[in-house]
Formats: sequence, C-alpha cells, structure tokens
Amino acid sequence: MAATCHQHIFSMQVKGQGRGNAGVVQVKLLWAVSMCSALLCIQYLPHNISAEPVLASSLGFCKTVPVLRGAPLHCCLPSPARKPMRFKFPTCANGGPPVMRERKPAHVVQNDPEYVRKYNLAYTRMKALPDSDPRSFLNQWRVHCSFCNEAFKQRETPGLLGKATGVLLQVHYSWTFLPWHRMYLYYHERILADLIGDPNFALPFWNWDNQLDPIASMMPFMFLPNFPVNNSALLDENRNRNHMPPKILYLGYNGKLEAQGKQNLSDEQIRYENLCVMYNQVATKISARDFLGGPYVVGTDNTAVSANVSAGEAPGESGGMEILHNVAHEWTGLINDPAHPDNEDMGNFVYAARDPIFYSHHSNVDRLWDVWKTIPDKITIAGNRKRVDYTSSDFLDSEFTFFDENQDMVIVKIRDTLDSSKLGYKYTDVSEADNLWINYEPLPPHKPSEPWNPSDWPAVVPSGNNTIGKVPASFKLERRAPTKKDLKGKGVKHVNLLQEDILLEKVRIPHSAYARFDAFINFPEANRETHLYMSEYVGTFTHLPSGMVDMSTSVSQSSMEESNVKFRLFNIRYSAGQALRRLGIADWNTDVVVTIVSKGVRKTNPTIDFYFSDIKQDFQ
Repeated sequence: MAATCHQHIFSMQVKGQGRGNAGVVQVKLLWAVSMCSALLCIQYLPHNISAEPVLASSLGFCKTVPVLRGAPLHCCLPSPARKPMRFKFPTCANGGPPVMRERKPAHVVQNDPEYVRKYNLAYTRMKALPDSDPRSFLNQWRVHCSFCNEAFKQRETPGLLGKATGVLLQVHYSWTFLPWHRMYLYYHERILADLIGDPNFALPFWNWDNQLDPIASMMPFMFLPNFPVNNSALLDENRNRNHMPPKILYLGYNGKLEAQGKQNLSDEQIRYENLCVMYNQVATKISARDFLGGPYVVGTDNTAVSANVSAGEAPGESGGMEILHNVAHEWTGLINDPAHPDNEDMGNFVYAARDPIFYSHHSNVDRLWDVWKTIPDKITIAGNRKRVDYTSSDFLDSEFTFFDENQDMVIVKIRDTLDSSKLGYKYTDVSEADNLWINYEPLPPHKPSEPWNPSDWPAVVPSGNNTIGKVPASFKLERRAPTKKDLKGKGVKHVNLLQEDILLEKVRIPHSAYARFDAFINFPEANRETHLYMSEYVGTFTHLPSGMVDMSTSVSQSSMEESNVKFRLFNIRYSAGQALRRLGIADWNTDVVVTIVSKGVRKTNPTIDFYFSDIKQDFQ
C-alpha cells in the first residue's frame, strides 16, 4: 500500500507490572526458531495491570458455534505466520500525525460513482483471498462470529497462550462492546484500503439515526440490487425484502406486530418515535455504565444463568448504545421468514458480519460513541456533568487480538481505542441531524382517566420469579433521595451529579430468543401498540439471538425450563431522572409505577415468559 503515512506496530521491551505481587519486572524476549516457541514466549510480554481485566486472543482453545438450523459453524481463525505484536498508534513516516481518513454518510457517498467502484473493488478483492489468509472476507466474518459467540475462553494470566479460565469469552453485553467493535472496524477498514492501494479509503456510515434527511435511515441504495454502478460485492441475499427503500428503519420495531399487520405507522410517526428512542438510549445516558454497559472482568460468564457477585462477577449489562444497535440488526435480517429461523444475516450475531452493510451499520454505532461524549448535560440536577469513559484498569487493560493489513496479529488494549482521532479517522459532521434527537422534546404527560395510586400495584418480590410476559407487567417502585454512599465508585463528588436509574436485576433470557422490553413510568395502560413519543417512555432493552437451539421446533412452550434451554442473566437499566422531572415528580420520596412491555417475541418463537429477581432505584 503506497501510503505517505503508515502504522508502526512492533513488540516492545518495557517495564511492566504483573498480575499478582511480583512488582516491576523487566522482561527480555528471546524468540525461538519455531512459531510454537514464539507463541509460548509472548505470554511474558509486560502488562500494566492492577486488577482483573479480561485477556483474550484467538489462539489456543476454539470451539464451534451452534446455530438454529444446520451443523455447528467453524469460526476459528488462522494462526499468525509471524510473532504477534503490540499495538501502536498510526503515524506518518516522519513521526507526525497520520493522514486522517474521513468516514462519510452512506446516503451521501453513494452518489459518488468513483467511491462506490473503489468500495466494491475492495470487497471483491477481500472475497477473493484464500481461506488461509486472515484478511479474507470469510475470516473477517469469523472474527465476529468467534469473539461474539463464545468460541474462545478468557485468560487469567497475561499472554496469548496464558492459562485459560475455563470461562467462555463474549464481547457483547458489557463495557467491551464499543471498544472491541471499534478496533474490529479499524483493522477491517485498513485491510480494505490496502487491497485497493488507497490509504485514504474509509468505510461509509449508515446514518440511520438521521431523521432530517428523508433517505438517510433507509437501507443505503449502494448495498441493493439494480444500483447504477457495479456493486456486486456489496450485495447480500439475506436481507429483509419488506424493509427495502422507501421503508425507513424503525427503532421501535416489533416483528410480531409487523407479522400481524398491526405496525402501521406513517413515516412521520416513525421518525418522531425514532427521535424519542435515540434521545432515551443515548442523550439520557450520562454515565459510562448507562451508555457503554456494565463491567466485564475475568471470571464473568455472560453465557450463564448465575453470577458470583462476591467474586466480582456481574450479570451481563448492555449499555444504551448496544441496545439501540440491536434494533437495526433485527430490522435488516430475515425476520418472520420460517425458512430462516436464525434471522440471518444481520439478525443474529453468528451471521451478521457476512453482510457488508454490517460494517457500515457499526461505523455509525462507533460515530455515536464520539457524539455521546460531546452532548451537554441536561440530565442531572447539577447540569454540568461531563460524559467520560470508564477510567478503571479493569476496563482500560482488557485486551484482544486482531489481524492487520499485513496479516500480522496485533494485541490491542481498550485504552488504545478511546480516541478515534489518534486512530487516524474522523466522521463527516452531521450535527444538524444529531441535534434533532439530542434536543428532543416528547409529548406532554398523559392525564389518567381515573385517579390511581402507586400502591394499587404490587411491589416486586426480591429474589422471586417475577414475570415479564405477553401481558405488560406493572410494579410499584419505591424511591428515596441519593446519599453520599451512592457516590462511591461513580466518579462524581456531589449527589446532584448522579443519574437516577430504574434497575431490573437478573433477567433470564434464552440465548436464542430475541427480547425487547420497553419501559414506562406512571403509565400502567401501556401495551405493545403504545407510541413511544411520550413523556412516560424511559427506554428500551433488546437482546439479539446468538444461536443455540431452534426454539420454534425443538422447544415447546411447556418445556421452557433451565434443564433444556440455555439462558443468559442480565441487569437492565433505564435512565429515569429526566422523565420523572418531566412528569412533575420532584419529591424523592414519591413512589412510581414502572410498566414493562415485552415486545420482542418473533413470529417463529413460542410464547415465552421472562423472569427477573428485583426492580429497584439505582444511581450512577
């Protein structure tokens, strides 16, 4: 790749701190002749670790990934031909900053025939690479298939072949979601650019949150048949034919209602609901935990139905951005097609990266991470809290491996991912469209037809089998004022900087189930057809399937038991402070009614109930 600026990546000999009480040790690397020796030695690369961050690589143990229909899939990656290297930021040859790639909106850049030709050529060449090449499109798909579907195990000691924990690795459902996908795109983009010899080439972003431009949230035309420029390498046959343009992506999407012919909103209604969902999933999420997701440390098993809290483990906890991004996956895939129970390609983590539109979708997800950090605080009482990423070493020193454009394996820490400008790319400014949802104002609160009191609804039984079923569930939530104890570990110094959340604890969701829970405050009449553009709506949770068993055929409604269905355990949080103030609830001691509407069951799934242990007020 004839580039003025390029990335310098090399292994380093530095002082580092081990995991235990070993102190500071200087390690000198002596590489043996064979690759095997090299891989064993790399576990002694130094790490600055003070806690228990997740360590992961694609070497060593790798299992197949089960799917709903057909034989398990092989998603394992090739071994590197050379010794793995530690990441270093891209620079110019003279040591200065790199040439800045610009990722542009897909609905704009598709009007540039030269760009579309380059984009198509890059994927044509990627798809022509042999299976043994880690840059091939097949292996690029496998990267996501493996890291996102528990093909690997976490490691408890540093190094690519450090001792495994026995716990399967999952980069969704936690704070690793955004950083891992950022670097996945980073290397995917660099490989495409290298294959066409254009150092300035950048992925487009599908600007589906844009409700200002009439075509921005449609499936971009350049990914579809009959495009005027050759785009054969950008096509994918497993996309929902009912959602082609002029249909616009609906962030309140409910496949069940669509199948029943009950989801008949005008484009104007969809756009207004989309603004509402964006506001509640991004703008109201001011803490890192609410937006990025919950902690993920060594030993945490996001495939399990239990969590050892005393050992620092926690249930899976998706952030607002991951939850939002799931909807675009679901909407694009082959939902409501009995011949495709996996909802492939985009509607299942196993298959999603087989569709080139996946990378454009995730480019927008990555962009919104940058946007989130710039949104002014209109959420806390103080009104001056800054949105920042986690600062704990558990987060910053989590590490993963990727293959670069030279087929070399690179070890990346999360701390390397936090500033996109240092990675050599930026996004076209679309702030005029962003401001529509950042400054969104919902409809005024509803006036109940009859007076009621929160005590008219039951409180949750802690640690009980509380149910979210086909019928919406309403519960009384007791509230209190925040205290100094609530400040611990939150990174703020005053209670008026805290964000008030509603926390649903230990929700059990089958691996293969699509789930969606919309939450409302003081609107117990909410149901599946309730519009979201209202003051009482406080957000959404979604879970995208990752395979396991075909629940539509092999699991009957009466057999939905832990003995024959694999579950995940989740904590789900909704940001409620701003909504409470809109509803005129200023007294901390005023209890409220929380209504959870389950909207996610697909047409091919049996009717299922979801169980959770508690619902409570929480501060972040």
